[in-house]
Parts: sequence; structure tokens; C-alpha cells
Amino acid sequence: MYKLRTIPLYRVIGLLGACAQAIHIVPACNSSIHCSGELLHKVQLARIFPDSKTFVDLKLIYSENQTLEDFAKLMNVTNHEPSRASLAQFVDSHFLEGNELEVWNPPDFDPEPPILENVTDVRLKQFAKGVISIWAKLGRRVRQEIIQEPEKYSFISVPNGFIVPGGRFKELYYWDSFWMIRGLIISNMVETAKGMIENLLFLVKKLGYVPNGSRIYYLGRSQPPLLTAMVASYFAATGDVTWLEQHIGTVEKELQYWLDKKKVTVTVDGKKYVLLRYFSDKRSKGPRPESYYEDYTNAQELPTEELREAFYEEVKSAAESGWDFSTRWFITTNNETAGNLTNVHITRIVPVDLNAIFAGALELAGDFRNLLKDRREAKKWWSLAKYWRNAIDVVLWDSTDGVWYDYDIEAKSSRRHFYPSCATPFWSGAVESYNTPHYAEKFVKYLLSSGALNFPGGIPASVMHSGEQWDYPNAWPPLQSVLIGGLEMSGNEEAKKLAREQAELWIHANYIGFTTWHKMFEKYSVVEPGHHGSGGEYTVQEGFGWTNGVALELLQMYGKDMKLNDDSNNVPHIRMVK
Repeated sequence: MYKLRTIPLYRVIGLLGACAQAIHIVPACNSSIHCSGELLHKVQLARIFPDSKTFVDLKLIYSENQTLEDFAKLMNVTNHEPSRASLAQFVDSHFLEGNELEVWNPPDFDPEPPILENVTDVRLKQFAKGVISIWAKLGRRVRQEIIQEPEKYSFISVPNGFIVPGGRFKELYYWDSFWMIRGLIISNMVETAKGMIENLLFLVKKLGYVPNGSRIYYLGRSQPPLLTAMVASYFAATGDVTWLEQHIGTVEKELQYWLDKKKVTVTVDGKKYVLLRYFSDKRSKGPRPESYYEDYTNAQELPTEELREAFYEEVKSAAESGWDFSTRWFITTNNETAGNLTNVHITRIVPVDLNAIFAGALELAGDFRNLLKDRREAKKWWSLAKYWRNAIDVVLWDSTDGVWYDYDIEAKSSRRHFYPSCATPFWSGAVESYNTPHYAEKFVKYLLSSGALNFPGGIPASVMHSGEQWDYPNAWPPLQSVLIGGLEMSGNEEAKKLAREQAELWIHANYIGFTTWHKMFEKYSVVEPGHHGSGGEYTVQEGFGWTNGVALELLQMYGKDMKLNDDSNNVPHIRMVK
């Protein structure tokens, strides 16, 4: 088979230089209350709140200096060993619930958008209307108080109203926004989608990148770089060239951040390839503030402070992936598949999905420049995208198994385990068109042999049961979107059949959960359709932004052919009708 000619590494370096622009990057959070310091340490270890995130989301009543001065007095009078009761009293007298956001009714909310015409089954149409109605319940905007006194909050203010994911997640989250924006556009809420994208663009202008979420304690780490794809989704819906021209520089600025901060060189068969990895800012020390107790406790299993600090860096980098946490990032000394959080070594792993998403974003950046009649700049991005696709092909594609695997840089080997991220190259357009038919055929065989498609409640995040939430038996909405979308976009007829089957299972699970509990969950069980997932560091969240978006995406794709049937026990099942 014809293979893409390898572009020499020196040419890539030249392309990086040609695309580069001056970028001011805001360093990791330096708050001595919300991000580091003795006050944070004492309060979080005392477990004043059962969820570590609660404390770092509180508002200061006084200035930071006054709060720290008062805390120093408490430490002095208690000989640096304050009781839990005295710490709780201190928190009560110096902090309030943040309340940074107020309820916001999206002005373009449409309870009966055109997508409903695409859903033929009456009960599924009613389900779709119920999902759409949730958008109005999740609308928020920043209160005026935070704009006037930002130093008292951990929240990073944004200009436009937006949709929150739900539950404890009451701020913007980067990769969540992609599926929410797609769902909003499908729901005919294009202006709300535009405002959300502009919030992310605002953060890039202000910080140099999109942080994990819009809190200062998330500074120093991002999430999968889907901003360019969000811009593409909005442009596809509107054709607004003026808007694209206004924001193209900011889109490129974010891509440059990933090129500057996350690239790693991999050597395969004596040749060097540049790819990306997740890697949090080294200036961010200590446990994650929002999971301080959990990180600190886990770190105590390690014998030295140096190893503990390395662990903190790894878990922050893993949080950047969005997969927090999973056996996907566990590497043990004896190469066993089992492990625990202290075995997270994501910075030595080159992930399939990160690089495929990035390759797709590079191609889109070239497309944007071409639309704006800037052919010279377009060629730079296109050339870099072509290089990235080739590097993915050489480093991550396993021709024997017929799948893309993550790559361990230190072991110089593929990570031969199933994760739905393996479909991302198809989903994001990171496969050369001449390779697609051959790769799709092999990929289908791999999936069928993996056992991952054999569950009644969707596709699991992995087939390993670790107790972590990004593993079996949990099924996550974005991973259904990636795998189903990847199969559909591969063009292979058998792959498209599998995509439809998995879409049926997923909508069926969502429908059961919604009609039984009147909720859309953050994650679901693959073994009990409609039941929420389990594991991880916090309780199951409901709402839920990306779940709503993925359900609407699949109903838009397959809703005309889906039909609910009841079995002898009156349990609904979905089948495709032709």
C-alpha cells in the first residue's frame, strides 16, 4: 500500500517557526489560599467538607492578605495544630459560598427545534424534547460582584452566558463544551453556542490557552484541544466569514500553545517524529486543589518527597486528558495491567486521541485560512497537519492488530489495550483518504474481537475493572460519540452498521435513565442500561451537558430510523427501521 512520504524533522521545526506568534502564557495559579499554602493544606486535610472542591470554590469575605494574617494568628495560638472545630470556625468567619453565577435564560432557547422533525418515534420525540428542555435549566452567567471583586473568587470571569455541565461542575469546562455546543447548534440555539465559543476564545486571549476549567486552580493544565473544531461547527452552521476572520488569530494562538508546551520527540526505526502528550505546567506544585485530600493521601504511599511531587505532576497531567482517572495511564514496574493512582505516568504516553484531535485541528486551521483567501498561511497549517497524520500512522498505528494504540515513550512500545479513543483518527479526519478503506476494514475486525461492543448499555471506557471512573463498567457520552462517529465516518459499510447498533444501545440507555429517574447522567453503566456509572473521586453528577449533546447528535444522525419496541415485560427496546 502507498504510504505518505516521511517529512524530515528539520522541516517540521521550520513549519513550527513559520506558524509561531508571540504568546503570553499566564503561569500556574499563585493564590496562597485557593491553590497552595498552609491554610489550604490544613483545611483540606481536616475534611471540613467531604468534597475537596467545595472549599476552593468559596469566596473570600476579606482580602487575601487579611485572611492569611488572621490564619497566622490562629496558627500561633494553637501552636500550629488547630483542631478541626477551630478550622471550621475560621472557614465560617472568613469564607462564603461563591455564588459566582446567576440563572440565565438563553434568549434563543427553542423548545421545539427542527431536529424533532427528524425523530419519527413518538416516545423518542418526547424524550428528545425533554433533553432539549434541560438547556434552559443549565443556563448561567457571571454575577456583577465577581467582575467588581475578582480577587475574592477562584472563578475566572467570562463575558457571555453559558451552559454548565451540571452537578458540582458549575463553571466552564473545555472539552465538555464541544459536545454541548454541538447539541446547542442541533437544538437551534446557535447564538448560545457562539457565546460559549467566544468565552473560550476570551480565555485564550487572556491566558494564552483554554484551562481545564474556568477556575484559577485549573491554571497550568488544559484539556483536549477541541476549540478549533468548535469554531468549525459554528461556521458550518452559519457561514459567518466575518466572525471567522475576527477570531482566526486566537484559534491559531491556541494551537501554537500546544505546539510550544506539549510536544515530544519519539524515535521509531531510527527516525524522529514530533507528537503531543499531556503535560501540566511544572510551576504548579503540590496536590490538585480541587482534589487536595485525595491526592495528598495517595501520595503518602510513596517513600520520598521527590516521588510525591512527581505524582502530583502526573495526576494534574492526567486531569488534562479529561480521563481522570483510568488504567489507560497506569504503568507498573512489572508491566502488569493492574495498578492504582500512584502508577499514573501519563507524561511518558503519547495518546491517540490527543494527536488525532490535534491533526484535525491543524487541517481545519488551514481550511479557515484558505476560506479567508490566505493561501500561504493555509499551506503552512496543511503541511503541518499532513506531517501529524503521518507521525500518527508511523508511531501509533498497529498494522497487525488493525488499530491505533497509545505509545509508551520510555518502553518504546505500543500500549496494547482497548480504549474507545482508538477510533479518534477516523472521527477527527486524521487518516489519509487513500488509507481509510484498508484501515477501516482492519479496525472493524479489531473492534469485534475486542469484546467492547458486547455490552447492553454502551461502549465501556476500557475492559479493565480498576474502580476508576474512566474504566469498565462505565460508559461515557463523549466516548460513544467518538467511537460511533468514527465508525460512521470511516465509510466502511460494516463499520456503519456497527455504529447504528451502538447508537441504538446508547439512546436506549439514555431513554431508560431519563424516563425512570427524569435525569441525564454524566456517565452510565454498560451492564445495566440506563443506570448511572460509578467509581472515581466524587458522586455521580446529573444534568448533564455533554450527555444531552451526544444524545441529540445521535438522534439527528439516526432518529428517522429508530423505533422503540416493548418486549413481553413492557421494557422498551430500540431497533432500526428501514
